[in-house]
Amino acid sequence: MNSRSAIKLMLGLVLGLPVVTIVLHWVSGLLKAMEDSSAATVLGYVSTAVGVLWILAVVGLVVAMAVETLDDGDDGDLGE
Repeated sequence: MNSRSAIKLMLGLVLGLPVVTIVLHWVSGLLKAMEDSSAATVLGYVSTAVGVLWILAVVGLVVAMAVETLDDGDDGDLGE
């Protein structure tokens, strides 16, 4: 996997995982309101795991962008 593909993957995860976390949190609250506390607890744990994956994706995106920047071969000359 080259750095450009890694950036695309990480960007998709960084943009998509917060939506998944919000939906899981909402469904967990709905299940808690329906008095299904065991399923709500499980979804709470899954939501936490997705949040951890999001943090890892953000760190991975920063690292992948740094690698891509360093691989450009540009000497830092601006406009020359």
